Amino acid sequence: MSYSFEESLSGSCLHWQPIVDLKTGRTVGAEALFRPLAGTPVEMLIQIERTGEWEEFTRWEMEQVASDLSEIPPGEEPFLAFFNLSPRQCMSSFLFPWLSRFPSRIVPVIEVLEESLEPSELSVLVEAKRRGFGIAIDDFGTGHSNISRLLDLSVDFVKIDRKLIQATDRNDRNLVEGVVRAIGRTEISILGEGLETEAHVHFAGKIGCASGQGWFYGKPVPIEEFSRGLTRGKLKKNALFGIVSENGINGIHNYQAGRKTD
Repeated sequence: MSYSFEESLSGSCLHWQPIVDLKTGRTVGAEALFRPLAGTPVEMLIQIERTGEWEEFTRWEMEQVASDLSEIPPGEEPFLAFFNLSPRQCMSSFLFPWLSRFPSRIVPVIEVLEESLEPSELSVLVEAKRRGFGIAIDDFGTGHSNISRLLDLSVDFVKIDRKLIQATDRNDRNLVEGVVRAIGRTEISILGEGLETEAHVHFAGKIGCASGQGWFYGKPVPIEEFSRGLTRGKLKKNALFGIVSENGINGIHNYQAGRKTD
């Protein structure tokens, strides 16, 4: 059965995967992952690229993120909410009006996808960071994600690609460790992706990742299931300050005190 773009979008949803402090095992946030009504996320994004429906898709995504995050149990500590944006979505009119819609404890973190950024798109991300969004480089170590992008954006988080975390060759692992430790000397917080086994978790912690995500900690689930897990304590409560004190977002307390929405 084929669906129109509007039908596909209205039937789509987000699933949330926990992000965990590797030292304490506590949940510090989650990543929103797009789940279309039909086909794969990549197929849907290709369709959007072809039809130019980025504004409508971004409006839907931000509405869904804000709505889902209202389900997160209240708490005193910040909760990191990661969501992916294509560079084509990096427009001020698409993003900035939504900042005031997030619950007060939520720190929204924009993940930049594996594409080159145009100067106008880069400037929007710089302004987004000034207004209170966190910025993360996704899949670091592949494609366009490189040191120059860290310099351009002054990012808060680097997410190490699963292929690097799951590397088995000794030389490869030594190279990964060297790169991650170099980044770790900055104020950037490092997150390991694709943690599926205890060995992956051990390696991520050994090379300097402060947090991580993957099936070892939990599969992506609808927000209702994720929130129930937090409430029951199945997903342990946030220990964010253990990360922030070492490598975290600069000005996070200023963010909580008052967001810039002008």
